[in-house]
Amino acid sequence: MNAIIPLAGPDFIHPRFGIRPLVEVEGEPLVRRAITGRPWWRDGTLGPADLVFVLRDVPEAQTVQGFLSDWFPGSRTVRLSDLTGGALLSTLAGTALLARPAAPVCVDLVDILYDGPAMAGLFADPAVGGVLPCFQSDEPCYSYAEIAADGSVVRTVEKRVISSHASAGTYLFRAAALFLRAAAHSLEHADTLAHKGALFLCPAMNGVIAEGLRVLPVPVGNVRPVSKSFAEPAGKDADA
Repeated sequence: MNAIIPLAGPDFIHPRFGIRPLVEVEGEPLVRRAITGRPWWRDGTLGPADLVFVLRDVPEAQTVQGFLSDWFPGSRTVRLSDLTGGALLSTLAGTALLARPAAPVCVDLVDILYDGPAMAGLFADPAVGGVLPCFQSDEPCYSYAEIAADGSVVRTVEKRVISSHASAGTYLFRAAALFLRAAAHSLEHADTLAHKGALFLCPAMNGVIAEGLRVLPVPVGNVRPVSKSFAEPAGKDADA
């Protein structure tokens, strides 16, 4: 498996907490705690050399990149010169450095901690194109998936409650090529899929569905929504 971690958003530096990926959570810096707590890391499906980080070229990025290199030897980093039009577009930059483009790609926003089941083998069925870890919620600060009677996802939206199935902030695609086609779908349908003018990851799952492939929702537990701790009083939406 590959993983892209987009950290290039406007909330990279929090006015109160400082460098967001380095904020201590459960005794570790957030970005390390999130990555090493995922089921695919714990079972060895994902390793340090499979990680690609996307940063923005700001002074603090050098500090973060130094830590990332120490914690995840062999990982790769892309630096962007400016803000993009959303986390989805930032993630696109990371696909250029994927070690194994034909392997599954996880995009991890590292802002929600959770415990999940082993997910190895979920792409054994060629009809499955995406996997969406979910938890129960009704808060509009999350993204949501609508689930059909057969248990597959039929629609995803950003920051709008259309079901009780909230996204846990990690998105798994069968391969890089499929992710790129899903991103193209979001670009083509930005008038309906963008949120406040930005393109996010969760609506990209609609592109997987448009390819005629299934997206599987996988329930996760013990959810700790770290992102809520960083929320601005006015309800500013985070991006990456």
